[in-house]
Amino acid sequence: MTTTSTKISKSEIFTVYNQMRAFARKHGNIKMIERLNKALGILQSKDYYQAEKALYAPTAHTCGCKDWQFRFAHKRAYTGACKHILAEIMLEQIKLNRSL
Repeated sequence: MTTTSTKISKSEIFTVYNQMRAFARKHGNIKMIERLNKALGILQSKDYYQAEKALYAPTAHTCGCKDWQFRFAHKRAYTGACKHILAEIMLEQIKLNRSL
């Protein structure tokens, strides 16, 4: 997988994923864990950067998907980030880890 011509290893992805999952588990945030699992799938998919990223234009703060659009809906029962935003946050953390 590439982002701006830099390859991201599975090890880097799983390191950040495990850190975020441990945080969510510590706080009992099951909905976030579900979305982290989906974000992991996004980062492992080569099609993400061609399809979903182009469609929703996610950043670490906003996204154009329906899940993010309706984040305050009562039925959703979760006001946190969508899987696309979590994937972007994971990418930012990987970049940060590399600079340390």
